[in-house]
Amino acid sequence: MGYTHSTPPTDWPGLEMTGVTRLTDDIYYGWVAAEDTPLFWHWCAALADVADSHTASGRWVAAGTSAHTLISRDPLHLEPSLLWSCCGLHGFVRAGQWTNA
Repeated sequence: MGYTHSTPPTDWPGLEMTGVTRLTDDIYYGWVAAEDTPLFWHWCAALADVADSHTASGRWVAAGTSAHTLISRDPLHLEPSLLWSCCGLHGFVRAGQWTNA
């Protein structure tokens, strides 16, 4: 099933235990399994012309952050910046806030 922009990861069945948190309308993160760093989902502009039936989660794309340093879990602070090469979305998560780079 493909998810729409109005159905973000916070509303997905099975993610209740991951503490999914909204950073922006297009960026969410959660804590899964035994990972020390969060998993992120973003609404990917590069998938605008791809049919939902050809994706696992609509335009919501997940990415791990194991190569990043967790400075603080609450409020979330990761270094360095996050960059999604699929669509070029790039920014920092500091003090629990997203800032475009």
